[in-house]
Amino acid sequence: MSRPNSNFWVIVPVLLVAVIAAACGSSGEEKTLLNKYFMASKIADNMTLQNIATVTFDPKTDGQMQSFSIVSVGEPKSVPLELKAHAAELKVVVDEEKAFTEKKKKYQDDNTEAIDRILKAEGKNQPVKGKDAEIKKEWDKFLEEQAVISKKLSEARRHANAGRGIVEISVQDPRNPIDPTFYDGELVTKEVTVEGKVKPETGDAVSKTIVFTLQQAILKVDGKDLVGRWVITGHKAQ
Repeated sequence: MSRPNSNFWVIVPVLLVAVIAAACGSSGEEKTLLNKYFMASKIADNMTLQNIATVTFDPKTDGQMQSFSIVSVGEPKSVPLELKAHAAELKVVVDEEKAFTEKKKKYQDDNTEAIDRILKAEGKNQPVKGKDAEIKKEWDKFLEEQAVISKKLSEARRHANAGRGIVEISVQDPRNPIDPTFYDGELVTKEVTVEGKVKPETGDAVSKTIVFTLQQAILKVDGKDLVGRWVITGHKAQ
């Protein structure tokens, strides 16, 4: 597998170049990112948005940001990434489910006619007797175990996918795509508070204070930190 490098790039439409250039000349990374974000949200530039955010600033519900200033940038907080551990846990459950499915299929194949009779009897609400009753007892155990394993697999997949989208956006490099579940690392979160003039879909612009949540993944690759880009993952009006 090819190894990633830290020279990430984002496809940026021509319409945003002027905005980004102006921001870079006078502000820090938060200002640059938010400028790009507001412009992309305004023109429904989904290609740009999917590279920098997991949430939109919808002109219909949130309004259009006409101008803003950054009031404060909170202290970044880090938590360990658990994608690698959860991926390993998922593999264990997937292997368990595969082995169980093979065992269940063998039992079903060995007792096809009896199971068919059992299902027909149950459909007619009739009692199952004789040897079929013993097969039914074992078949019911298989069905109960299947429900348990299915729930376990669903939980393992949920854990494995939790936060993965944010990490993939943060560290993505189309030239060297990587699977973040192969690496340890951390997820850094900070809050950026802005004051801005927001134009609702109808009516005049109003002043609003909004707190944006930014997150960044840092992966350990070959003993070095692979530092991802900041991604906007939430916003809340004050």
